[in-house]
Amino acid sequence: MRQDIQERQYSLQEKRLKQRRLIKRLEQTSQKLIAMKQERDHLHRQLTKEQQDVVKLGKFSFAKKISEWTGTWDEKMKKEIEEAAEAELKFNEAEKNVLDLTEEENVLSEQLKDPDFIYIEEEWEDFLKEKEAWIRMNDSVSNQTLQKIADDRVRVYSMIREIDEAFEAGQKAERALAGAMKKLDSAEGISTWDTFLGGGLFVSALKYSEINSSDDLVHQAQRALRHYETELMDVQDAATESFQVNKNDIFTFTDVFFDNIFSDWKIHTRITDAKKKLHAIMQDVRRIQDQLARKRAASEEEIRRLDQQQADIILS
Repeated sequence: MRQDIQERQYSLQEKRLKQRRLIKRLEQTSQKLIAMKQERDHLHRQLTKEQQDVVKLGKFSFAKKISEWTGTWDEKMKKEIEEAAEAELKFNEAEKNVLDLTEEENVLSEQLKDPDFIYIEEEWEDFLKEKEAWIRMNDSVSNQTLQKIADDRVRVYSMIREIDEAFEAGQKAERALAGAMKKLDSAEGISTWDTFLGGGLFVSALKYSEINSSDDLVHQAQRALRHYETELMDVQDAATESFQVNKNDIFTFTDVFFDNIFSDWKIHTRITDAKKKLHAIMQDVRRIQDQLARKRAASEEEIRRLDQQQADIILS
């Protein structure tokens, strides 16, 4: 009978934990989506303005002709195009994030419609009443201790599951960051050729092509880091003792990455800075991964202690 109660409790607790985790993630995702839509709309207005500035500057006027004669029109047009390109890159990234978050919100909403969750709270209340009645009828020190061990085992196994999910998300984030860094390595090499060795028009075009194509890889890294952050929050929620991760600003790095990345006069420096930023983030992720590994080892040790404690009671 005790084994049946333990198994039923474990099953119900797993369902309740999963439901609560999904509800929390849905709330967080919905809040992020609202904020990202606002940011996207702001960036769209900014992009529209920059595009209009380019169009205005391109229209014929006598003032423009005078600027051409004095050699300033090309510089103005170049500056406006660079600003429009930067605004477009930021808007595209925000649009991708909106699509990602919308998809995530829909998936979470569907998962919460699982039949297992419909009457879970009623089932839990009924179980608690049955368990209380059973304990009153079998009230002994050993029974109470064994039940406490079973409760602790459920808690620790839940913690291990959360750690494993977070660790896996961290591995994906590492791979995504490595991909982005590899692309920036290529862009940096071409930029060095172009900046210091006079690469010419073809090399300049190739350099911009590498930078432009890197935004998808950076976005993938940002998406992986966002998922990693969510999983880490689950670990911290499941931990009974203090388990705080110092994340610094590693989940908002694209704000820095996309700033003035198209500006010719500092493009080599900005690529180098972006690489350094990604490298620092990679180091932070690996540090957190080490924390998770140590936490998992401690949890496994706690399971072994509980198993031994149960065996001592049964064999005594």
